[in-house]
Amino acid sequence: MDNFISIDFSQASFESKPYPHFCAISILKEGLENTLYEWLEQTEDWSLTETEFYEQYEFSLLDVNLPDSLKFLVDISTTNEIEAEFKKSFGTNSLQLVGITAHKLTDGQRIGVHNDFIDGEETHRLVIHLNPGWTDEKGGYLMLFNSSSSEDVSKVIKPLNNSGFGFEISKNSHHAISKIHDFTRFSLVYTFKEV
Repeated sequence: MDNFISIDFSQASFESKPYPHFCAISILKEGLENTLYEWLEQTEDWSLTETEFYEQYEFSLLDVNLPDSLKFLVDISTTNEIEAEFKKSFGTNSLQLVGITAHKLTDGQRIGVHNDFIDGEETHRLVIHLNPGWTDEKGGYLMLFNSSSSEDVSKVIKPLNNSGFGFEISKNSHHAISKIHDFTRFSLVYTFKEV
């Protein structure tokens, strides 16, 4: 896919509260979100990860054989576009790709309040939601918090299909995902480190 720009931030909107972030719609172009969603539904690469605050299925896109139609996801032209948006929105220096991970939450799963902070090892993250057919009653909302308290909700973001959420990782970037109800919630996460 030489010179093909697969990702589009033209409809991104930036906000500084509760911490610097942007939201975007129609982030993957040319119907690529449908191709990706269908593959995520069918692939057997998922493995269950359990921690103190979440249980979800995941795998790294850097460790699997992607179909030709999805190799753009790990192409440098795509990561360069994401890096350019982070530089524009957050005024970052150069960024180094840390990982590209697919996430899947199923019925009853949720992710508790956390901030993703690992002492500067990861500084910026882009989440792309892939959820055709999602409705409010399915849950899986992305929630942003003013503090580490689960009562201190600042903003609730719907995981709409082909939408994106980019943010600066810090000790203050508290967020969570509400419980899933009779649904499978997919997302793709690009993680970078400022260098």
